[in-house]
Amino acid sequence: MCSCNRSVEAAQVGQAVEECAELIVALQKYVNRTTIHDTVEAILDEIADVEMMLAQMRLTVGISDEMLQKRICQKFAKLENDLKK
Repeated sequence: MCSCNRSVEAAQVGQAVEECAELIVALQKYVNRTTIHDTVEAILDEIADVEMMLAQMRLTVGISDEMLQKRICQKFAKLENDLKK
C-alpha cells in the first residue's frame, strides 16, 4: 500500500477518535445534567458525526454490512446468555 493511502487512513482514524471523544463529552454533560435541551442537541449532533465516521471506517477497513450485522447478533446472543446466568 502506498504511504499516501496510509496517511489518509491515519487521518480518518484520527477523525473517528475525535468524533467519539466529542460524543463522550456530550454524554458526560448529559449525565451531569447541564442545560438538558442543548445537551440533547449536542448528543444528536455527535451521534450523527460518529455514525458518519463509522460508515467511513467500515469502508476503509473493508467491513461489510453483513459482517457487522453478524457480529452484532453474536454480541447480543452473548449478552443474552450472560444475563441468564
